Amino acid sequence: MKVYIIEDEIFQLEDIKISLENLNHICIGSNDTPIDALDEIGKLNPDIVLIDIHLQKREAGIQLAGKIKEFYNIPIIFITSEQDDTIIEKASTLAPIAYLTKPIKESDLKASLILAEKLINSNTTTIETIKEFFARSGNKLHKISLDTILYAHTDSKNYCTIVTLDEKKFSVRNSITGLLKTLNSNQFIQTHRSFLINWNFITSFSESDQSIDLKYHNLSIPVGRTYKSEILKRLQII
Repeated sequence: MKVYIIEDEIFQLEDIKISLENLNHICIGSNDTPIDALDEIGKLNPDIVLIDIHLQKREAGIQLAGKIKEFYNIPIIFITSEQDDTIIEKASTLAPIAYLTKPIKESDLKASLILAEKLINSNTTTIETIKEFFARSGNKLHKISLDTILYAHTDSKNYCTIVTLDEKKFSVRNSITGLLKTLNSNQFIQTHRSFLINWNFITSFSESDQSIDLKYHNLSIPVGRTYKSEILKRLQII
């Protein structure tokens, strides 16, 4: 699995990285600054986040975990240096996979990652059966079929807009990365940090200006450098 670590003690961080490597998991990034970590997680799209509850000598880890769950819906494993019932109670509201007490034993880390992998696989199975959902427009909730979504784009840090084939627009409280996880279907792919598209509606890819044209809509969707290689793989160029 792809793991992101939020830890401000360098020796603890390095020990976790070594354990992850021994367990055949990948640390795709780490940080000790909440704002920077939240931004990186959106770009790197990890499978799970390990986060220190007492980040920067405070309980900032709990607040940051809440934002990660809200924006990206990524499972959390908390790291803690003490067993304080009050703090554990606060953290429990975010339904973490596990609490790991420092110094972290490799066997405990292995067990928590196994639990995380089972949860992710279980959620994937559940979400893949969903073909439609409801989104708000004005004072009404409208049913949207996945097959009618053309693309989605970022409105702000906390919201994005879904655009359907009939050019209706629905604003949802989610990031593009979070929405992609929620849709959880191979027919959608992220092309840019601010855009995802329905793969079934691609008509062309422009190598000159790095953009994708979609059916039924006079709009070119940008392709970011980070996402280009995955898109080229799926194009099956001959």
